[in-house]
Amino acid sequence: MDKYQKAYMLRKSDYSAAFKFNHVALPSDSDAYAHDYHYPTFSIVGKFCKNNGASMHRNIDYPHWNALDYAYYELAPYNTHLGNSFAIFGSFSYPLHRSRHWEIALSGNLGVAYSTRKYDKHTSVDNDMIGSHLLFYAGGGVNATYRFATSWGIKTGLDYWHISNGSTRQPNRSANVLGPTLGVIYYPYYESLLKDRQTYIPPKFKPYWYLNFKGGVGAKTHIEDWERTQYRLTKDHPDWRTEHFTLYSVASFQADAMYRYCRIGALGGGIDIQYYSGYAHIRDLDIEKGHDCPHSPWTIALDVKHTLFYGNISLSLGGGMYLYKQLGDYAKRNDPFLFNRIGVHYTIPQLHSLTAGIEVKAHLTRADCAELVISYPIRLSPKTLPQ
Repeated sequence: MDKYQKAYMLRKSDYSAAFKFNHVALPSDSDAYAHDYHYPTFSIVGKFCKNNGASMHRNIDYPHWNALDYAYYELAPYNTHLGNSFAIFGSFSYPLHRSRHWEIALSGNLGVAYSTRKYDKHTSVDNDMIGSHLLFYAGGGVNATYRFATSWGIKTGLDYWHISNGSTRQPNRSANVLGPTLGVIYYPYYESLLKDRQTYIPPKFKPYWYLNFKGGVGAKTHIEDWERTQYRLTKDHPDWRTEHFTLYSVASFQADAMYRYCRIGALGGGIDIQYYSGYAHIRDLDIEKGHDCPHSPWTIALDVKHTLFYGNISLSLGGGMYLYKQLGDYAKRNDPFLFNRIGVHYTIPQLHSLTAGIEVKAHLTRADCAELVISYPIRLSPKTLPQ
């Protein structure tokens, strides 16, 4: 949480229950990707999160209100609760160690969530975290499973998860949860996996270089609009504490040189250019506040990327550094010069390896925008051996 959120959190308790339906490819399936990942676990997960224990209440000492008189704010006569949520997501678990009794693994999760409560100036006025019912879900964790019977195990670990709307609505501080987990797993395949894991040898993979060109179209709202309606309008203004904000379009272009060093991974980097249609609105807000600073719709950055492959599905993880960004006073004071991207893509073989997917760009845990992306790789070296 940032300093503003910390200033009015009363309680942070949270718990959840999940059911996972798992799939593991076995050596007998002759799956080269499964072999190279040491036979990972894919899961479809349904998760109920009891978040009502997280409560908030802004008081007169809230940092945003320090210099304001009573005409700009109003204390709620109740405590605001975060609200429960339900998530459906895919999970990928990579085994770091397997033995007769122990399995240690890392996991990554992506999907969607639904929150029963969101910001509302009448009934949930201090909920800066969640601004829409429909949300993105992302997370990961580390876990250890002790097999106490042939097909049964006790699993414990540490999980992190994040829900937000990708800045398609405001507010969007997001909810970030970290905590221990405990569960029971039924895995009748485990004995076969231990016994046969060395029996399948996949075809050799020949590394290669490729260029990847990616175009995206997305949308975002302004956190500057949220700040204005919450803290710079008096109570008699019709937009005071509103939850309705204009959605502005975003377009991006990425060009990267990538080296696919093995069947399941590629590493590289390049340039990331973004055009934001809402820059003029930010300029007008800065003029209204008396800030004299440059504004431009363009941002230019250098980035590094790592892509993980499993068949036609790929997960893109990236981070970058801005070379040029002039999006006004708020961005200058609050946005770091570094950003991160995460995206899931599907390769369409019939379209010469064209991929389609969705990406979220963020500054640390705060989403900047969500985009639909199309990318096209151009191989620079001879094709791989048959896979």
